[in-house]
Amino acid sequence: MEFKKRKTFEIKIMNIKYINIKTLVYILAFVLPTLSGCSVFSGSSSNDPAVIAQKQQVDILENEVRSQKQRTEEAEAFYKREDNLLDAKKSELKAAKQLLKVYKKQANS
Repeated sequence: MEFKKRKTFEIKIMNIKYINIKTLVYILAFVLPTLSGCSVFSGSSSNDPAVIAQKQQVDILENEVRSQKQRTEEAEAFYKREDNLLDAKKSELKAAKQLLKVYKKQANS
């Protein structure tokens, strides 16, 4: 059983190599909008005062969220350190109580 070789259309670009036409179309489909300054990709600015005010409000809130997240992480780290310290103090107290029992037994003997 013989398989037929599928023909592909290729072109030579800038004397570098051959590129499949389909690949070239995909590349151009993604590159052309960015080259043409499509507002979806460029994040166009507006002179509308309402847009500017809302953008500033969004920026302020994003900064507040980042700041609050950092404070929350610091508080969680502090809580973890304090919890570990509490566990260490409990262990130290338990060891001291056991040592006290030993000393009492020795004193009574």
